[in-house]
Amino acid sequence: MNLKKIITLIIFFSSLNTLAFANFESEENFVSDFAASAINILGNESLNNNDKNIQFTDLVMSSIDMNLISKFVLSRYWKTASDQQKISYLNAFKEYFISSYANKLDQYSGEKVVIVSSEAAKKFVIVKSNIVRDGADTLKIELNWRLLTRDDQTKIIDLSIEGISLIIAQREEFQSFLSNNNGDLNALINRLKSINAKN
Repeated sequence: MNLKKIITLIIFFSSLNTLAFANFESEENFVSDFAASAINILGNESLNNNDKNIQFTDLVMSSIDMNLISKFVLSRYWKTASDQQKISYLNAFKEYFISSYANKLDQYSGEKVVIVSSEAAKKFVIVKSNIVRDGADTLKIELNWRLLTRDDQTKIIDLSIEGISLIIAQREEFQSFLSNNNGDLNALINRLKSINAKN
């Protein structure tokens, strides 16, 4: 084997090694900061519900790719929606999603968010973490975060709790509702508005 081939192989295996041990420290810090901030806001007894909602909404909107998620859960119905339906749906879904996210995280207060590991998944990064509470009633909840970085901005696009993807579950729920209502997007929008009004 000549020297050129040897050098080529060295470079090739070095690149594999770099990928295998890729460092996703920035993504891990992003998740850690978001989760800790969310739990602190929702568990802060000095804040009234309105202040909690404002702070949590600001946090979610700055950290989550709401536009991508909104379109994903609506699937093929997004393409056939009118411009007005898209606006109404995005507004209703935003409020619904934030409330749903808050309800999922509101049950945790005072716990620690511990980053376990992270890995590449095509164009995404999966950050694995646990919500942990030590003591007599030990708690350990597995949370996996799917992140996407575009234009130097990292956003959360999914959260899996104990292996259940919130976004996939939401998509299946919406698709089932639309299938049972003759694909009537207005019916879904009105349903979301009705749920939002009760929260």
